[in-house]
Amino acid sequence: MVSPARHSKNVVIMRVQRFLASAWASVHGPHDPRRLWVSALEARFAGLAASPGPRAVDWSALAAAAADLPAQFGAVRAVDPLVGPAPAVGLGAAKDGERLAAAKAVQHAIAISRIVDCPLVVLDLGVVPVFGEIADEDLGDPQVSWSKERVDALLARRKVGRNAAVDRVCREVFALTRAFPDVAFCLTQSRSLRAVADVDALQDVYEDLAPQRVYYWHDGALAARRAQVGLEAQGEWLESFGNRLRGMTLGDAGPSGIYLPPGAGGVDYALLASYAPKSGHPIPGVVELDASIPPTEMPGIRSCLDKFGL
Repeated sequence: MVSPARHSKNVVIMRVQRFLASAWASVHGPHDPRRLWVSALEARFAGLAASPGPRAVDWSALAAAAADLPAQFGAVRAVDPLVGPAPAVGLGAAKDGERLAAAKAVQHAIAISRIVDCPLVVLDLGVVPVFGEIADEDLGDPQVSWSKERVDALLARRKVGRNAAVDRVCREVFALTRAFPDVAFCLTQSRSLRAVADVDALQDVYEDLAPQRVYYWHDGALAARRAQVGLEAQGEWLESFGNRLRGMTLGDAGPSGIYLPPGAGGVDYALLASYAPKSGHPIPGVVELDASIPPTEMPGIRSCLDKFGL
């Protein structure tokens, strides 16, 4: 466990426990499980965060390799954050088969969470079904220029199915909380412009599931990218759901893509740091990076995050 830094005029108190996302680590780190852990620790991470990614990971072998190391898993993400949205996926899908597929992906993440002994599962709720073809929706696609007219047109189509999708999400998440009471589910943002999860929709979901154990995970890159195309301000998410905050993603974002190295985009890291807990156990902060980011960026990433105590 990473302890908070001592009080000092020259030392920032660390209220976030820093983890490296497995999607990037599986591509750039050593293939041997123990060497992968050691490389993460040497890079000053507390451990890894699990998610689907470009390369398959043997989670049992990885968990076993950490048995005698001062390392742990910080979170398990159910959807690969490095891949753009599929046409009709998620817990808010209109078709039973599509919702069943999304629920199975969550159940797979829960199975991984038990293998790696980390009962915190991060959920991307997916997209709102719309009529007709969609040319573009991935906020992480650097080839797309998001004019206000283009954003408004897709949001207008999303609005038609929004309420029904939120109702379906509430039913699916409620069923998950009842079936897996030992799991802490965290809702987060999506790469898609027609995501179920905007601030208003998440407020409705949390209100509906008030008695249930459902939390918030702040994806700094996706929140920043949404703000850049004219949607919610980054602070609106944290102001609305900061009392439910259980972790955050620390990659950056800009017109050239998402999950850039921290400091290379528009994420307000001072804002993120201000919502980290002032006492108690630090929350996990996962450095999520696009697979194209080279390991040579790591010293600059550490320097940026150290500056803000993240």
